Amino acid sequence: MAVTPRPPLDRGAEGTHAPARRAPDPDGREQRRRASRSLWEACESLLVASQPRSLGRALDGLVKAFGCEAVALHTLDARGSLEPWCARGRWLGAPGDLRACLTVPLMRGDERVGVLALRLPAGQAWSPDQLSLIRTAAGALGAALGARIELQRLRHEPGRDALTGLADARGFHARLRSEVDRARRHGLAVGVVAVDLDRFAALNARHGRERGDQVLQEVALVLKLTLRESDALARLGGNRFGVILPEADIVPSRRCAERLRSALEAHRFTVAGRVTASFGVAACPRSGVDSLELLDSADKALDIAKKAGRRRVAVLEVPHVH
Repeated sequence: MAVTPRPPLDRGAEGTHAPARRAPDPDGREQRRRASRSLWEACESLLVASQPRSLGRALDGLVKAFGCEAVALHTLDARGSLEPWCARGRWLGAPGDLRACLTVPLMRGDERVGVLALRLPAGQAWSPDQLSLIRTAAGALGAALGARIELQRLRHEPGRDALTGLADARGFHARLRSEVDRARRHGLAVGVVAVDLDRFAALNARHGRERGDQVLQEVALVLKLTLRESDALARLGGNRFGVILPEADIVPSRRCAERLRSALEAHRFTVAGRVTASFGVAACPRSGVDSLELLDSADKALDIAKKAGRRRVAVLEVPHVH
């Protein structure tokens, strides 16, 4: 059994009142770094864009990141047609008031999920740095928007959790049996990560059940965006989630759990601010040779992580005699 030590939780600088002086930036590196931060904040806000304040933050972040005058997002409706979703800034101008505009498709893999439209202030042209950031933004925004659309669409389908749109517990167990059988036939590994949100009952008591449900929806999106397309994510009930990692042994499964932990702690949750979780990791065949044994090992590792102080990753390897 191994437990990853808990790193310090960064809550930002406190007690500083004087505005920081901005250092010279002759090569524009700091400006690009600030633009990237604004873009990341916009993507985070887009994950919970069903809330008006979060959607406004997302648009403000995009305007700041790209240094543009106006920004608009269009999404695809059920028929596959583009529909305006939201916009910020001045899009209407006087006759003859020509501005540099750009329309960028937002893709999730090979699927188009929307369009990003941008408009510069008068007299400006797109710089190479801006175009480079826009190319990066298209992928990040497409992933965030695509994940939201997919999970919203799946919420009402059989085998799906009605709150998050993820696979439910029954679907998770069926997929795990299938992956373990495939791994045994072909001599492959398969990893399992059990996830439990820390002190979620206290969060529900403090903010209410409805706000707690919003946190669970955000958690589902953050975890999904951190995983590969081939990985399977499910809500097992309450504040418990499960992850199946095809062809992943203990070491890559543990690395994946650490990425999930870091992604949750880096995300700014609209309701709760910071949310942490504990993770239990197991892999077939090291931790179990069938699906029930494998999941039991992941649950035991999760219990170890919780008892060791929460907000960490624990791994359980069970020796087997063949």
